[in-house]
Amino acid sequence: MSKPPVLVVDDDSELRDYVARALKVEGYPVEAFGEGGAVLQRLDQSAAAVVVADVFLTGLNGIELLKRVVEGFPGTEVVLTGRDVPTATIVSAMRLGAADFVEKPLDVDHLLLCVGRAVDRGRLAFENQALKRVMGLTAGGEIVAASPRTIQVLEQVDLVAGSDIRVLVEGESGVGKELVAQRIHRNSPRHDKPFVAVNCGAIQESLLESELFGHKKGAFTGATTDHRGLFEVADRGTLFLDEIGEMSLDLQVKLLRVLERSEFRPVGSTKTVRVDVRVVAATNKTLADEVAAGRFREDLFYRLNVIHIQVPPLRERPEDVPALVEAFLTGHRRRGLPRKTIAPDAVQALASYPFPGNVRELRNVVQYAAAVGRGPELVLAELPPEFRGEGPPTGEAGPRTTPAVVAPGDDAEQIRWALAESGGKISAAAELLGMSRATFWRKRKALGL
Repeated sequence: MSKPPVLVVDDDSELRDYVARALKVEGYPVEAFGEGGAVLQRLDQSAAAVVVADVFLTGLNGIELLKRVVEGFPGTEVVLTGRDVPTATIVSAMRLGAADFVEKPLDVDHLLLCVGRAVDRGRLAFENQALKRVMGLTAGGEIVAASPRTIQVLEQVDLVAGSDIRVLVEGESGVGKELVAQRIHRNSPRHDKPFVAVNCGAIQESLLESELFGHKKGAFTGATTDHRGLFEVADRGTLFLDEIGEMSLDLQVKLLRVLERSEFRPVGSTKTVRVDVRVVAATNKTLADEVAAGRFREDLFYRLNVIHIQVPPLRERPEDVPALVEAFLTGHRRRGLPRKTIAPDAVQALASYPFPGNVRELRNVVQYAAAVGRGPELVLAELPPEFRGEGPPTGEAGPRTTPAVVAPGDDAEQIRWALAESGGKISAAAELLGMSRATFWRKRKALGL
């Protein structure tokens, strides 16, 4: 099996080249850089498994590089090196997410061992995420339905699941569109074949084509091996295209061809690959409005929108709230945490709340209350202040709701709000806005925030 790419960054050119040669001898595709900013630019183009970086880089130092990689490129591990690095700095780096630290002068055999461990660690993290997705399809991930609106949605889902008709799912962020797609797959004749999900807004535009259709070795800088695209991975199964409204017009043309012909050519290949894939797409936008505005192709819209499912926001189905709360508390117990119930007045307060973040926000609130609550029953006083009719005090931790003054399309204000509410934690801020950490980081960078 071919080894994944490794990036080496050190401002000592002689040592940098020495480490790169040692890694190449072990079979790793290697690229070497003299400063950290170049590594980030390289990662923007294509993924790498490991970055080997000196702590005391000039310019963007190794610790800052580590933070940026952890925030923006969660699939990449970082191995730090350095001479006379304070123990406190090493401990801090490990807490930030470094895979390992190697003292200089370097023992190359030890460095190679650490890089190998980092590769294994990244692969294990990826497999764990994949396993969680499979477990969600086979042992959970069901939609909780107590309201007439949600029951109607499930009836529609079950009606179309048995066919191969394409489905477009629309609804606000956090309403459970991926759960709808999973239920369609689970109840379809393809249930024992792959369910593959991709967030079209979470992958850099220049890489999304390769992610969907694959590429051949040498197709572009960093394409060191052949790569199967997600259409091929999902063959005979279901491909879920989330945030389809974020796809560029150029890539929409290529997707349209695949839907029309059930075939495509990987990037850099002259051979056509035929696939049998059911496509379910989702968006938190109104795609018909995007067509009218010229941001989405009309012909692709009609190809995707054979069956339209609209998932209502949680504020329009408050009857679901008690059942959802119970489901979240059951999940709390399944993780080995203390058994919790909830007081009737606390349930009523939750059911009366508009929840702009929908089910995802409700889950965060329940998890917060379960974490801070001291007794076996969650009471109203343990919910965040806004659920008790109070304004959230300055500096208080815990989930909040998006201010009404923040328009849905105002990315800069939403990002500022999410960072403030999460105490500057990127993962938490991204979750509040219903996007991946990589998407959040890229939007923040593009807006200069």
